[in-house]
Amino acid sequence: MATKMTCRVCKNGTLHEVVSRRDFFPNKKQVSVELLESRCDACGAISIVAAQHSENLRRLAARKAEYDGQLMGEESIALRKRYGLTQQQASKIFGKGLIAFSRYENEDSYPDTSTRLLIELAIARPDVLKTLAERAGVAIPLWKERCEDDQRMMGSRRSAAVSGRPTLAHE
Repeated sequence: MATKMTCRVCKNGTLHEVVSRRDFFPNKKQVSVELLESRCDACGAISIVAAQHSENLRRLAARKAEYDGQLMGEESIALRKRYGLTQQQASKIFGKGLIAFSRYENEDSYPDTSTRLLIELAIARPDVLKTLAERAGVAIPLWKERCEDDQRMMGSRRSAAVSGRPTLAHE
């Protein structure tokens, strides 16, 4: 944070970059991540500016190397949000208690091996998620939209292959 920024809360103080630490415990092993934030010298309010947010995301993603195959909270969140599921719906689909996904997403606990494998399989193969949801009696709110997304991506890959141009990851 090179330029001085005024606090948006009190409008008087100046924001100063500070570092906080968040600890995670996958497989009972401590993984610490230093995160950037800004603190107001007048009112003490904490905020995170865009550049800090981007760097924090990079630092959080880098911790995956320390997880020995365990899922990160962000991976559980991404699966659930991609299909428009609530935490309770996701818990029911994977045969867990009502607050299981909340605990996985916050990394208060981690899925057991069989649940982790099912979640990973559902991430890689959406048809598995659909089958599990049907068996659990849970409707997937964004299923149709995600199928359409996948068809569009397959269509753009096919046309790229025919034209000989490479397919870009963001297409």
